[in-house]
Amino acid sequence: MRRKTKQKSAYTRLVRGFRYVNAVLLLGATVFISAWAGGLSGMRGAFRGERQLVDYRPRLTTEIYSTERHADGSVTHTLIGQVYKENRALVRLREMGPYLRQATVAIEDHRFWKHRGVSPRDMLRAAWINIRGGTVVQGASTITQQLVRNIWLTHERTWDRKFKELLLAIEVERCFAKDEILEMYLNEVYYGHGAYGIGTAAWTFFGKQPADLTLGEATLLAGLPKAPARYSPFDHPQRAKKRRQEVLLAMAREGYITPSQLEQADDEQIQSRLQPKPTGAGIVARHAPYFTHLLIRNLCQQYGVDTVYEGGWRVYTTLDMRLQEIAEDELTKQVEKLRKQRSIKGGLVGQGALACVDVHTGDVLAMVGGVGPYEEVQYNRAHPGPPRYGRQPGSSFKPYVWATALESGYGPGSHFSADPIAIRIGPGRYWRPKNYSPRQGGNYSLRRALAASVNLVSVRLVQKVGIKKVVEYAARILDIPEERLDAVPALALGVSNISPLEQASGYCTFANGGLRPKRRLFTRIENYRGEVVVDNPPQLTRVLRPATAISMISMLRGVVTLAGATGHNARIPGVAACGKTGTTQSGRDAWWVGFTPDLSAAVWVGNDDNKPMRRSSGGGFCAPVWKKFMVRALKTLGCKGEFPKGSGVVATRHDEAKKEEEEEEEDEGEGAWISICVDSGRRATKYCPNTETRFFPAGSDLPGPCPRHSAPPPARTGAAGHRPEDATPAVERTVSVTICVDSGQVATPFCPRTETRQFTTGTAPTGICQLHSRPPEPPAPVEPESIEPKPVEPKPPADTAPTGGRDTQPSGPGDRVDESL
Repeated sequence: MRRKTKQKSAYTRLVRGFRYVNAVLLLGATVFISAWAGGLSGMRGAFRGERQLVDYRPRLTTEIYSTERHADGSVTHTLIGQVYKENRALVRLREMGPYLRQATVAIEDHRFWKHRGVSPRDMLRAAWINIRGGTVVQGASTITQQLVRNIWLTHERTWDRKFKELLLAIEVERCFAKDEILEMYLNEVYYGHGAYGIGTAAWTFFGKQPADLTLGEATLLAGLPKAPARYSPFDHPQRAKKRRQEVLLAMAREGYITPSQLEQADDEQIQSRLQPKPTGAGIVARHAPYFTHLLIRNLCQQYGVDTVYEGGWRVYTTLDMRLQEIAEDELTKQVEKLRKQRSIKGGLVGQGALACVDVHTGDVLAMVGGVGPYEEVQYNRAHPGPPRYGRQPGSSFKPYVWATALESGYGPGSHFSADPIAIRIGPGRYWRPKNYSPRQGGNYSLRRALAASVNLVSVRLVQKVGIKKVVEYAARILDIPEERLDAVPALALGVSNISPLEQASGYCTFANGGLRPKRRLFTRIENYRGEVVVDNPPQLTRVLRPATAISMISMLRGVVTLAGATGHNARIPGVAACGKTGTTQSGRDAWWVGFTPDLSAAVWVGNDDNKPMRRSSGGGFCAPVWKKFMVRALKTLGCKGEFPKGSGVVATRHDEAKKEEEEEEEDEGEGAWISICVDSGRRATKYCPNTETRFFPAGSDLPGPCPRHSAPPPARTGAAGHRPEDATPAVERTVSVTICVDSGQVATPFCPRTETRQFTTGTAPTGICQLHSRPPEPPAPVEPESIEPKPVEPKPPADTAPTGGRDTQPSGPGDRVDESL
């Protein structure tokens, strides 16, 4: 009885235990199914099915291309740079070749074509192998799971992430075909050394397209995603070879290749075919690094960093690789020559820069920001941007002053004094700029003064038209903010920093008839599908009157052709070259900025530490580079442009260049130069004491005669009585005299306000100004950064004919606004 009772009690406990287990299993199954259903529903809601994958775009590499336009009308492009966060180029599955697809499936997921996103069999097999090995020896993630993990999830090792991965993999398999999944995987996976996706990997490792890979090359790449750093053929060639053999064996095991193919692929000399090891940087500049980095900087400012680095754009730039190579060649030869001569510092301190712009469109065709390996001289001297912006332009800034004067009514024939001047800059303080040569005294026409680069004429021009007006016009021509230009008297001599690119585009305004083209670095941008997303046509803005631009072309031509001019080294037989030299204080900077009817280019040479060069001049250091570059560039492009009608400067591009002769002063365009009375503003008569010449375009209303100045009282002729009123000399001779405005007498070097006036013979003042004597020696003033203080005792003006001379900076301060001349 007791035995039966014990058996019954044991049976009862067993049944009760089974009930508990059954309840737990049922509850667990319910929870699991609910969680699975809820998780799947949540994943579907978050995933949004096919639409999310259609909208999905991997992070693609933006590629930058040059543009070469040939004489026959054809256009070619050269890949000059890439920018990326993940270096990736999208490739279609049909463009990958069979070896790559088969190798990837064989080594990564041999049951890929059979499972539905998750392979339970492989999961159990991997778990058993890992348990036996006591560590993680084998993984079980399918290609679909890896794709999901790379695109939507993280690589953290948590149950939550693994659960989401399984659900998303099943959903992806439900929505997409196997070929689509494999294509997305091969475009997404990382192969090492900055290469994302098989398109970039094939190019990074072997320099070819995926379809052109051999069996051995394809198997090497297929083995990299498991551990890109460990199996890198650059860093670990033996490991890479062993991994490649594993892939080949897997392909043979799956029946993709025969034993003979395996043996042949194993014998391939893969290591000898590798490309140079990439740097893995986010910007790869294959050519023209200064231009490429400037373009990327501008694109990021305009469109955002993420868009540029991840958008997969195709940016078609204005750069012409033919001209770029010419510019690099000519500038490098000149800078290295100057280094050897010790005219500039050796090593990488002595430097140069060149920028070339299309006159009509503003396209930047070539840019060299330094001479030497880019990795060591990355600073872009051709267009550095803030905070330095560039270097002092010296006298190459004068054309902007002259253009302002022409816009104010002066003309190439207007005369200004080049005699010494002292400008008051404070109580008992004076700025005394000087010319390069002491023989540059007397009166100069604006044409001759520009050709000889007479500093004191430029100083007087700025004082005459007003500093603010010069700042306004110069900023408009250069297309820079007015705040960049220092509103000080020394602005006349180029003390505000400007880049060679800004100079080259600024001079385009003269060559283009007063129309300023906006600097353009690219013409269009396409997305990875080839659709144009940004169109960037040329933009022209009228900033100068056509008559002003025509006169500037004529005068800047004189800088090259007139006797005694500073730009004779830029003469090109058969080509109408115009331009201006520039040399700053103590020879710290040398410039030549010049243009033809088609191209404008600026060349700068100097030391990076801003130390003086030896025997430097813009005409000697820079003009020869400009000339050699321009000769080759014009021949390459086949340019046949002409300056605007009326400039008197003809552009000839004959096969047989004629010897260039010294040119006389060119015609000043359609219109007339009229002498104007300064006091009344009307047409001057022979009795007006103060006149200036102004240009009036054809068809404009000419002013009437001056009503303020009439014939002087009739003079007596001794005892014979009065001379008849209507008896006037047959020829009236005039003389130019610089007078003191305050006293009306002949000015001395110490008169603060002077003016040059025309007097008929016998009417000019003969007395010397008694109001102004030698001033006390001023204390050393505060100087602008690029001007060294050199106390100079003014000398009386030399009574010699104007002569040419090198342009130079003032020898005193220019950081105070003077009261007046």
